[in-house]
Amino acid sequence: MIELDGSIAQQLAEEVSPSSAIQVRVGTSNSFLVIASILQPLLQGFGMRGVYICASKPAMEIIQTLEEIGIDPGQIQFIDTVSSGFIGGTETPYTNIQYVDSPIMLESIMLQTLYHLQANTETGSFVMLDSVNALSIYNEKRMLAEYLHTFVNTFRAREVLTAIVNVPDQTPPGVLANLDLYCTDLIDRGQVVIH
Repeated sequence: MIELDGSIAQQLAEEVSPSSAIQVRVGTSNSFLVIASILQPLLQGFGMRGVYICASKPAMEIIQTLEEIGIDPGQIQFIDTVSSGFIGGTETPYTNIQYVDSPIMLESIMLQTLYHLQANTETGSFVMLDSVNALSIYNEKRMLAEYLHTFVNTFRAREVLTAIVNVPDQTPPGVLANLDLYCTDLIDRGQVVIH
């Protein structure tokens, strides 16, 4: 059984507002633990609904892993930019997954996210982007930086909490510097100590 990081829930409760833009720095080995430690209090503690943009792993894999650790993903709409490239990748029993043909279709990702947020306005909302380093593989750095600026400001204006996940040593330095500028809060679990 995975043990969630309780200090993340405490930080979310004490420091984060509905319009916060959180830069979430993770390591490659602890990214899911950190993401689950953010999702659990947002869903169960704050009763929020959200959109999860999947750029590093398929949505079905993320949903199954959340279910295995006891987090109900039913309040999340997943936008999957990964599975559409697989043969038969969009066949799924889950009704809360939408597909974007490619991770370079940044405008389509934004429009789908806005659509799902407008359809679910009865509770507070969040958007999680997983991850910037995955998007940086497919998108030119300047274009990605511009997209992230628009992304953060669009959701901040709508009082939607935004969590932008990145692995710092796999994210282009210019994009990382822009995230430091755009984001209002930081959850930094990028340094993993191996015992």
